[in-house]
Amino acid sequence: MKNMRIAKLYCIALFLVLAFGLSSSTRVPHVRKHYLKFINNLSNKVLNVNCKNLNPYIDLNLHILLPGEVYEFNYDITRTMNFSCDLRHGFTSTVFSIGDKATKRACGGNHCIWKSQDDGVYLLNRRTKQYKFMYKWGQ
Repeated sequence: MKNMRIAKLYCIALFLVLAFGLSSSTRVPHVRKHYLKFINNLSNKVLNVNCKNLNPYIDLNLHILLPGEVYEFNYDITRTMNFSCDLRHGFTSTVFSIGDKATKRACGGNHCIWKSQDDGVYLLNRRTKQYKFMYKWGQ
């Protein structure tokens, strides 16, 4: 009789351990991503896009966009990820950060679309669906 009670207690304890263990293991941390798109809207000029992160060092290599072409990439958002991109055409360029909070606010979230035009670089605000002038060439 006493052994039966102990066996029941062990079964209940085992059930509770398994139930709580399985429920906590199914919770996968939500990883947010930052999506970026670069559009070459220059008139008959090639656009060079080179994006890098310093800590940890990640170089996405040079991407050469012909007029009308698009380059896209995404990355997991962490505290140390803060990519900067160097956009060049001919002998002029501009370098800017793409992962800071102000930029994410300006583009309306984690999906940022950059458009290069002859007068500079524009960022699409996805909420208003309007491009905002951000950087002149040569800055």
